[in-house]
Amino acid sequence: MPKEKKLIAMLGGGQLGLMFTEIAQKMGEKVLILDPDSDCPAGKIADEFVNAKYSDKKALQYIAENCASCTTEFENIPCETLEILEKEINVFPNSGALKISQNRILEKKFLTEQNIETTEYFEITSEKELDNLKNIKSWPYILKTSTFGYDGKGQIIVNNFKELKKAYQVLGTSNFILEKKVILKKEVSQIAACYDDRIIFLPISENIHVNNILHKSTVPAKISAVTDMEIKNTTKTIVNSLNYKGIICVEYFIDDNDNILVNEIAPRTHNSGHYSIEGCNISQFEHQVRILTKQHPSISELKNSSVMINLLGDLWTSNAPDFSQANKANIFLHLYNKSLPKAGRKMGHVTIVDSDLGSAEIIADKFYENL
Repeated sequence: MPKEKKLIAMLGGGQLGLMFTEIAQKMGEKVLILDPDSDCPAGKIADEFVNAKYSDKKALQYIAENCASCTTEFENIPCETLEILEKEINVFPNSGALKISQNRILEKKFLTEQNIETTEYFEITSEKELDNLKNIKSWPYILKTSTFGYDGKGQIIVNNFKELKKAYQVLGTSNFILEKKVILKKEVSQIAACYDDRIIFLPISENIHVNNILHKSTVPAKISAVTDMEIKNTTKTIVNSLNYKGIICVEYFIDDNDNILVNEIAPRTHNSGHYSIEGCNISQFEHQVRILTKQHPSISELKNSSVMINLLGDLWTSNAPDFSQANKANIFLHLYNKSLPKAGRKMGHVTIVDSDLGSAEIIADKFYENL
């Protein structure tokens, strides 16, 4: 008789793994965390913690033998890891979707093939190819490494060809994408829970970034019903084209001419969806658990207008912030069990829910200012 597999595997033990584990355990599930960092947040509360590299074959064999399903916390897991595991167990997202979304060049090519609009871009795979861009007239652009970039890392804004050449040297790799800087009206993101036979769309969030790191998400987004529907239809095309199962976030730019452009695909739960823990009847993390345990889909409805603000390590510069006003009057604090605060490092978030979005935003901004 085959061994009963009672665990869900999560590759990655950061804050997304932490929140997933918290909610999975509330739902009666047991979680195994794999992470090379012995001090990772999710490893501290997991039912089992495997402290090993993502490529460790013994660790992967243990997961295959003890876990019924597996998911990922971030997109920079080696594709080979998923390829090994998906031969044995259910893995969401699949390795093909991960391969595309972890490489900006492959991602842009995929979107172009689906006739999905993105910002203008150029692929750069060697220093010689820079000369082909001498005649660009419509600066500024953003030079981005094709892999391993997040929260503004691995990218530099360039205002002319001279700055482009300098940035190429500073970033110190050979594969880049050069993207036209968009004149933005709004940034929004659509999170979708992709079950075997149905896609559940969570309410779209409107996002404000500071220094390329998400600062605040407000829900519902102030967009028209037509824009909302176009975003959902585009997301559906992406999901179906990737044969995607699991949670996905598609980040969108709305430019000054109201064009809707796909910025990035994140094959996982997302910072801009944290509002759903308190703001919706079913959060992005609960959907993730349901998909991994083959449960039936249910619609996520917005219970209240919500504002989520990230809490970065900068707030801990002199002393620990005073969170005494949190968890009162619809102010919900989440800290991520991270030992060392660093500038730009996400240490937690706070979500404010209210019947009125304007009121929620005033409360959120005041709470943050007081920190």
